[in-house]
Amino acid sequence: MTSTEQSRSELESAVLQALAAITVGEDGPDVVSAGHVAAVAATGGAVRVLIEPALVGPDEGEALAEVMRQVVGAVPGVARVVVKPRPQSVTSILARAPGAVLAVHSGKGGVGKSTIAANLAAALAHGAAGRPLRVGLLDADVYGPSAPLLLGVSARAETTGDGKRIAPLEAHGLKVMSLGFLMPEGKPLAWRGSLIDEGLPQLIAEVDWGELDILVVDLPPGTSDVHLALAQAVPIAGVLAVTAPGQISTDDVRRGMEMFADIAVPCLGIVENMSTVVCGSCGAENALFGAEGGEQLERDTGLPLLAQIPFLREVLLASESGTPAVLSAPEAPFAGRIMALAGRVAQDLAPYMKEGGQWQLH
Repeated sequence: MTSTEQSRSELESAVLQALAAITVGEDGPDVVSAGHVAAVAATGGAVRVLIEPALVGPDEGEALAEVMRQVVGAVPGVARVVVKPRPQSVTSILARAPGAVLAVHSGKGGVGKSTIAANLAAALAHGAAGRPLRVGLLDADVYGPSAPLLLGVSARAETTGDGKRIAPLEAHGLKVMSLGFLMPEGKPLAWRGSLIDEGLPQLIAEVDWGELDILVVDLPPGTSDVHLALAQAVPIAGVLAVTAPGQISTDDVRRGMEMFADIAVPCLGIVENMSTVVCGSCGAENALFGAEGGEQLERDTGLPLLAQIPFLREVLLASESGTPAVLSAPEAPFAGRIMALAGRVAQDLAPYMKEGGQWQLH
């Protein structure tokens, strides 16, 4: 566990302990043991307490929230308190996930999120954690799936032999599923509302993933029903927030991090992609897309800046050729930083991996 994660866990424990001083009536149980507290999530010094709406109605909810704000605000280390009802759509509906679910998110498009997700998955499958892991990649960008291009897979997904489930495709040591494998090439996607609510869980529950250590989910940019649908489908072990260094990107990704905090999904940290552009002739690095955005996010949120990834032309060429750059150019600076990031992520997710898997935390 990293020092940041330890301090976050300690703060959340301290908040729960403080909340346990609030009782339901004079002689009733405390609100934590009674289930009135649905979740507590700390992001730096900002703490969110989610009230369980099934147990606390709207009439009494605000009175309880006011008491909670006073109690939590007095806990050392708490700088800001938000108390709100748990979004009623966010309740995991699948009994189990195929592995620890890692969601890769960005606030806006064009920051290389999908490239990071594909290379991170490949790095985890090829020994970045000290040994190969069983890794799946779910391309959940329902508006523009990119896994087929990034991984060089163009076949259509078929059902398993018994006809009951969908067989994922395999590429570069990964099990892969994307809407791009289910839709005719070039046909636009129009997933909305209930189709997202029903379809995204199916891509997890009805795909024959087998036993995985980690399922990497490449989310669409921004905040949308897709993100809530994923949180509704399975418990998310952690989120990686991918940003470019410019202010527009960091402002957008900050809003996404706030959304995940609102539903008590932990953020593992920040990845600043395209932090510099490397000159192909002299090797000099230039900050063409802004500077210090990831570092500012780290200061503002208290979450760690896990990696600063340079932009290289070789990465673009590898993406277009269908082989992750971490495999096609393992000596490049990009690959080294992705491998280090993958090792850190595997360490963070180790407690959530299935017993008997290839990775164990000792």
